[in-house]
Amino acid sequence: MVRDTLVSAIRAAMERDGGINLHEYPIRITHNDSLRLEGEVGSIEAKRKALLIARRLAGDLPVEDGLRLTPGERREGKALLNGVLSALMQEPAFAEMDISNGERRESASPRGKIQVKVDGNRVVLLGWVNSLSHRRLAEVIAWWVAGCCDVLNLLHVEPAEMETDDEISDAVRLVLDKEPSLNADEIRIRTRNAEVTLAGIVHSAEQKRIASNDCWYIPGVHAVHNQLEVRPR
Repeated sequence: MVRDTLVSAIRAAMERDGGINLHEYPIRITHNDSLRLEGEVGSIEAKRKALLIARRLAGDLPVEDGLRLTPGERREGKALLNGVLSALMQEPAFAEMDISNGERRESASPRGKIQVKVDGNRVVLLGWVNSLSHRRLAEVIAWWVAGCCDVLNLLHVEPAEMETDDEISDAVRLVLDKEPSLNADEIRIRTRNAEVTLAGIVHSAEQKRIASNDCWYIPGVHAVHNQLEVRPR
């Protein structure tokens, strides 16, 4: 596909997607040796969907991610770094892992080592963890910290694990269990071909939106089908 045609096709696909609002949040698409998306987007859903569309249509052409979430709170640098470190250290799933900014020597841990760096309002996660669920959870927790506009997850898993639909469902369950506004026991999760379907009961339209949004924070999710029924208390 020639350069202008590819960019036009990607833009047209984004305009058709209800989760991406190009009018309010324009996305710049540049095509040289690779394809690059840049700009601020209004939600994690828009960011994930824009990248999925670009990668699907680009074929073998590399796609670079320059998209950032519009910050709800302006916080970057040391303040953001401390917020992410604190959130990870308070997570029970990481209790036996070494978590730091890399400036102090850590004891060897058999469970994992997470090093956090911050570039402006972008969080970078380095090191290793012992499961894909831990890798995904670390990214979600970083996204949840106020002021975070992007996460580059460079954590690797030791020993290596295969990506499966069941593993994605496990990660969704783990994340929804940690969402204080939801009763995750009332939500059923099914994943097929990396597409997550949520069914069950929530008690407000806002809870339904939050459940869907939390799924999009999880890396590896390609679509979210929200079939949750709203039953006011």
